[in-house]
Order: sequence, then structure tokens, then C-alpha cells
Amino acid sequence: MFAPAMIVAQAKINELHAEAAAQRLAKKSRSARGESRGRLAIALSNVRSFLSLEGPPGLPNLTDYPYRG
Repeated sequence: MFAPAMIVAQAKINELHAEAAAQRLAKKSRSARGESRGRLAIALSNVRSFLSLEGPPGLPNLTDYPYRG
């Protein structure tokens, strides 16, 4: 094959590889950002439920418990 044609073809291939890598990096960055937002939202809801004044759900009220000390 003609040498200048090989150079042009390799330059085009390198350009396509670089473009694909940039797209993968951008997609990974967007998904990581969304994932961290999700983690922050879960952590915030856990902190809110922990700091709420209500007792933990599902525990009985021990008003008539004979061994309450």
C-alpha cells in the first residue's frame, strides 16, 4: 500500500480512537456523578431518620413491662 495513504488511514483511526475514548470518559463521569448524588441522598435520608425525634419503628412500647428495672 502507498505510504502516504497508510499515514492518512492511521491518523483517521487514531482520531476515531481518541473520540471514542473521550465519549467513554464523559459517560463514565456522568454516571459517577449521578451515583455519588444517589449515595449522598441515601446518606442524608439515613441521617434524617437517625436524628428524628420518633422512636425506631417496630419496637413495642414497654409501659406495662414488669422487668423494666
